[in-house]
Amino acid sequence: MSRTRRQLIRIAVTGILFLLCFAGSAFALQERTLTAGCPSLGGEKVTGRWKDGEIVLSLPGTWDLSKMTLEMDGIRTLLAGEEKQEIPAGQETDLSGLAGRKVPLWDKEKNEGRGTLTILQGSKLPTLFLTVDGEMLKKVNRSKEYMITEGRAVYAEADGTVTYDGPLEQLKGRGNNSFRYMKKPYQLKLAEKASLSGMGRGKTWVLLANWTDISLLRNQVVLDMSREIGLRNAVDCVQADVWINGEYQGLYLMTEKIQAGRDRLDITNLEKATEKVNPAPFDPGKMLVERTGEHPVMRCYPDIRDPEDITGGYIMTVEKTHRIKDYPLAGFRTADGLSIHIKEPTFPSRGQAEYLFNRVTEMQKALMAQDESFRDYIDTASFARRFLIEDWSKNYDYVGGSQFLYKDSDRIDSRFYAGPSWDYDLSFGNMKDRGWRPEGNYLTNDRKKNHIHWLVYSHASFQEEVREVWRKLFLPAARILTGEREAAEGSAVCSLDEYRRRIEASAEMNFMRWYVNTAATVREAGQTFSHAVDYLKGWIRARNAWMENQYGSVPAEAGQ
Repeated sequence: MSRTRRQLIRIAVTGILFLLCFAGSAFALQERTLTAGCPSLGGEKVTGRWKDGEIVLSLPGTWDLSKMTLEMDGIRTLLAGEEKQEIPAGQETDLSGLAGRKVPLWDKEKNEGRGTLTILQGSKLPTLFLTVDGEMLKKVNRSKEYMITEGRAVYAEADGTVTYDGPLEQLKGRGNNSFRYMKKPYQLKLAEKASLSGMGRGKTWVLLANWTDISLLRNQVVLDMSREIGLRNAVDCVQADVWINGEYQGLYLMTEKIQAGRDRLDITNLEKATEKVNPAPFDPGKMLVERTGEHPVMRCYPDIRDPEDITGGYIMTVEKTHRIKDYPLAGFRTADGLSIHIKEPTFPSRGQAEYLFNRVTEMQKALMAQDESFRDYIDTASFARRFLIEDWSKNYDYVGGSQFLYKDSDRIDSRFYAGPSWDYDLSFGNMKDRGWRPEGNYLTNDRKKNHIHWLVYSHASFQEEVREVWRKLFLPAARILTGEREAAEGSAVCSLDEYRRRIEASAEMNFMRWYVNTAATVREAGQTFSHAVDYLKGWIRARNAWMENQYGSVPAEAGQ
């Protein structure tokens, strides 16, 4: 055997042994948990996450890096970086010099390498810490059938002030398609009502994962725009970094839940009124499914007793036809094909479902008639705002699924209201098979009697109302997003450049925790966070121009 060949074999064997040793070492390192805390801002602690052979430690943007504790299981003192900075376990230490760097770690006493550490710090945003049973969390992440019913929640504002620290009554998965992805959306319920980040007091909150939106901003932009243009009962929201059992879960959009309540959707609470006249504990019984000529599809709970007034309030969504047909959703489909899912009351009685079926049928027939009788059934101000929101964003789900309607008791208001706005991760050119390009008609292309936006827009008087809202409210707000107009003090919206600046560091942490999900969206919509925001800004600017030509000073005929 030649000398050169023996040398090559020796090098190869050495390399293999090195890789085996490194693999064994990496496995051993994973058994040691790295924990960080900031005692000056509470007792919460977060843990590092092993990723590609290194430890990534994601920290809240509110924490003071000069006053941190850091400890690894079984090690009294860590040495970090080429300068071998000493970090005694559990003692307050200045880690600011290590942020944003990938540095080696050593066990000082044993003089052993303990892998590498990358410290990331998020934006100055609110933070949510949840502590729950780890095994139950795995089940919740697998199926929406599971629910965690106890735990602890700590919510800190962007300045570090804690506005909730107490029991967690519920944590469960939520969403339809969005629940299939790795980063799970959740619904949580606190033990006591709390006002978080200035949002209305409530127990139940929603965490939107925004998995299919690389800009992480589409939902926030629309919810903020809805408040800016005065949509009644618009949902409030805030970006927040979330940790569960110390592990960073990513950047979420935290929102109010769409439900009846003084600080939520301000209508009569028919669900509570129904529960009061039924035996405790409340038992809805079995769902009735009826398919007749009069009721093409109706699902309700016939064992439930009704309170005196069953005219409201109701929260419902216009549903996709196949969901009302195939899914066990309480609600109905009218003879003219309008599918309605009754969200509240959660368990509608036969009387309630029958009342709402008749009222929706009357509304639909009034919208189909060529007169002004539809105004007796709908609040046109809310419908005009929702029409513009859906058409402007080219919302993929305008056909149903997240198209909310609500109705109060007849004693207060007998009309249907459009809203609140909800679910826009697949809008603004984020789906290529529908509504990709910013130019062109959208809602007015779908002229069907079960398409509620078209039915309303087919009336000339409503078109004029849409143009007025566009000129006076919508376009000025939309131009704030593109930076063509300054936001007034107290405005619900800001420029997209400002939205980007506010969450940029947390977006980096989010995509380090997960990854940039380019497979779920249009390639052109973004390969990186910054690119995705640029795309969104350009798309909105182009859509604004098209909408101004369509709904601006020159009247446009329906569908033209």
